[in-house]
Amino acid sequence: MMINDLEKMWEEFGEIPINSDDKIEVDFYFWEKGTYRFDIWHWFDKKLPNGLAEDFNLVS
Repeated sequence: MMINDLEKMWEEFGEIPINSDDKIEVDFYFWEKGTYRFDIWHWFDKKLPNGLAEDFNLVS
């Protein structure tokens, strides 16, 4: 999977509703409703060569 694909997915993930228990409220790609959002974050972090923060400029 290319970084561009991951970036697109990450942007889409930003639109996914998350409940007060930090779980997604709808299915998202291959994650089912009820998946803990931080599990998804960790998946992205592992897929990116330099991690989420660096590859997607999440830190200022």
